[in-house]
Parts: sequence; structure tokens; C-alpha cells
Amino acid sequence: MNSPTSGGHDARRAHAYALHVQLGLPIGGPTPSSVKFASVTRVDGPILEVAASKMVRDGQDCVIAVYPDEDAVTPDWYILLLRQPGGVLATRVFPAATGPDEPLVLVAEDRQRQFAIGESGVIEQMSINAVARRRRSQRRAVERIAASARALGPLCTGGPGPCDVFLDSRGNTVTMAPLAA
Repeated sequence: MNSPTSGGHDARRAHAYALHVQLGLPIGGPTPSSVKFASVTRVDGPILEVAASKMVRDGQDCVIAVYPDEDAVTPDWYILLLRQPGGVLATRVFPAATGPDEPLVLVAEDRQRQFAIGESGVIEQMSINAVARRRRSQRRAVERIAASARALGPLCTGGPGPCDVFLDSRGNTVTMAPLAA
């Protein structure tokens, strides 16, 4: 029997909003962000294909938090879907803090590429900052996201909102919390 899991949903929503804010994007601005944040329990080729197609259709990029199971409230890793001429770049990334007052950046797993929110509010690839390559910068980013998620948590209750993005096991985008068995 399936039952809704609002607790995990609320924590995942708080985490997504925290990452949103820590990357330097405002929440609730006058124009919708061109960057979406999604969560998924499992990711594979078909899920990425469906998600990438949706992002291209919607004219948006996406950061997907990948959780180890339905009950987890902290992701294991992230994947960035970045629109490119002729397709979508899908790359595993981790958030990194380059300075205490600087927005977080996303660093590719190979530590050779860095992505950040540019002045126009879109994700841009930029030259890698040596500080972003350090594991310490990754730990600091995780701490900042967790602190923001704790602060935003009380605002993220009451069921899914219209801007929440979840991916089901087939890669379909849904705006409801995943169901647990």
C-alpha cells in the first residue's frame, strides 16, 4: 500500500530552496528562474533523456539532487542538465564554496569545469577556481546548504507547491511528493 511521505518531501523542498538561494538565485522574484531544481531517488539514461527533453522544451536548465532512497532527506550527489547548442550537457556536479560571502558554484566531478549563476541569472560554465577544487570547499558548501535548509524548513510544509519538481522512476516530471511503499 502506498502512502504519501510529506516529511521527506518537505525536507527535499527545503534542500532545493536552500541550494537555490546559496547559488545566488532569489526566490519569488518578479520573473521565474531559468534554473529548475529537481529531486529523484534513482537516475539512469531514460530518466535523464526525459528530463533533458523537458528542460529544452521549457527553456530551462536543471540541477537534480539524487537521493539514495525514498526516505533520505539529504542527496548523495547532483547532476546538472545544461542546455547547449545541439543538445543538453548532463554532468555530475558538487556544490563548492569559494568564499564565505560568495554564492556557491557547481564543480564537475572531474574538477576541470565550474558552473555558476551568471549576471543574467542563468547557469554559465566558467574558468575553474582553484579553491573550488578543494574538498574543504565542498564540505563548506554542504554546511551552508544544510544551514539554509534548516532555516527554510518551516516554510516548506503543507504539501507540494506548483514550482516543485520531482522525477518519477520513468523520468516523468511530477509536482507531487514521491510515494513510499
